Amino acid sequence: MKILLFGGSGQLGYELKKRAKDLAFDLLSPVTAELDITDREQVKLLVSSVQPQVVINSAAYTAVDKAEEESEKAFAVNRDGARHVAEACEAARCRLIHISTDYVFDGMLGRPLREDDAVHALSIYGRSKLEGEQAVQSILGNRALIARTQALYGQKGLNFVFTMLKLFPEKEVLKIVSDQSVSPTWAGWLAEALLDFARMDRGGVVHASCAGAVTWLDFAREIMKLATPHFSGAQLARLEETTAEELNRPARRPMFSAFDTGLITTMLGRPPIAWQDGLRNFLSEIGVVKKGGIGR
Repeated sequence: MKILLFGGSGQLGYELKKRAKDLAFDLLSPVTAELDITDREQVKLLVSSVQPQVVINSAAYTAVDKAEEESEKAFAVNRDGARHVAEACEAARCRLIHISTDYVFDGMLGRPLREDDAVHALSIYGRSKLEGEQAVQSILGNRALIARTQALYGQKGLNFVFTMLKLFPEKEVLKIVSDQSVSPTWAGWLAEALLDFARMDRGGVVHASCAGAVTWLDFAREIMKLATPHFSGAQLARLEETTAEELNRPARRPMFSAFDTGLITTMLGRPPIAWQDGLRNFLSEIGVVKKGGIGR
């Protein structure tokens, strides 16, 4: 199967490329500097020349707080770029797997979110991703699968896990939000799930995260618990709780955006791994904990 990947330089793109060869996929990814999905003609030309069976679009503007000041850039990539990819897929008659986010919700329901729950984005980033979803669906209908994910971490780029591992030995106190809950998602697991989706003729929306819900504070505590031996007795930061209101970031985040994983369990024929297992696998992969994390 031939797959064309946009966003190959990101943490999800890295994991997709790493796993595709082992799973017998022919995955092609243009160098990011050579192709900008905001350029409609370049996108159309590439898809037309490659003639893939499936396109995976993980290219996105992801600077959540900065987007409040750079709304034009956020919408250019997350809405207009998504539209360009969908138009190219329509012209080439191929399927699209488009990556989206929990930020399309406000998270006020206080329970794991289902695919058919009402969307209500609170930030520029969230609105730009939501309008990207809508553009993709309007052009491709059921030939597009929108895979929403969240709290993603992997070996490339910045993410919460790497930030905590850096700050634990540097800070005396770390204040972490305790009133927002998520489903932390290991990019390695998500990449395998997306490659499984590539084999399926399915459209619509699916919530693609590791299983379970946890606050950011308790996520940080679990990272510290697993990683403590790695720091060889060094004095690590004391973790203290704070609230989203006290932190007062420029962009509002959803309060409870953990996902209901019933649909993805049905689609894959297996449940997603628990977020704790994803974290252990990742820390094992980067050498922070001993080998032997729970796998797929």
